[in-house]
Amino acid sequence: DGVDDDVRHATEQYIASLRAAGHTVDEVSMPTLPLALAMYYIIVPAEVSSNLARYDGIRYGRRASGVQTLAELYGRSRDEGFVTENKRRIMIGSYVLSSGFFDAYYQQAQKARTLLMGEFSELFNEYDFLLSPTAPTAAFGIGENTSDPVKMYLSDVMTVPPSLAGLPAISVPAGENAAGLPIGVQLIGPMKSDAALIALSGSMEVHRG
Repeated sequence: DGVDDDVRHATEQYIASLRAAGHTVDEVSMPTLPLALAMYYIIVPAEVSSNLARYDGIRYGRRASGVQTLAELYGRSRDEGFVTENKRRIMIGSYVLSSGFFDAYYQQAQKARTLLMGEFSELFNEYDFLLSPTAPTAAFGIGENTSDPVKMYLSDVMTVPPSLAGLPAISVPAGENAAGLPIGVQLIGPMKSDAALIALSGSMEVHRG
């Protein structure tokens, strides 16, 4: 739950259009799905932290000018090269990879990710595609919520599951809310179904006019 009424209504209308076009649509559940956002914001910051550890302003990344010492070069190059969200994810990633927390957070998230991938695989044994809202709300207005990282993270709740599972997904227009801001639904397919996803979304755009 947590989905706005406008988004729920637009998704239901899109489902009705799929059925009108001859597709069979069932409601399904995934027990691990509620954990996906937490998994994502453990695994991805860990990867960000590990990858950006090489950003030193010498061999990799932007080099700060006017520095006097090696420590100053490292510090200023990173400070100038990383925006606030970069730094936030590096700090989170460093924390979950640190001694005493790696087993409790990172390894547990990877185990849960394996379960999520298995649930997707089971569903794709029975269904060709999956559908969900792209986000629990309509699109933000320009500049909204950028100072609230938690709200921004929660907006990813629908899109991180296919990302974690390595699955192709496409967001398509499904309507607008009362303020005229766009609402999307996402179609998710099994691995290597990119072309089929594009074909389905294209045919539905034609069908919906």
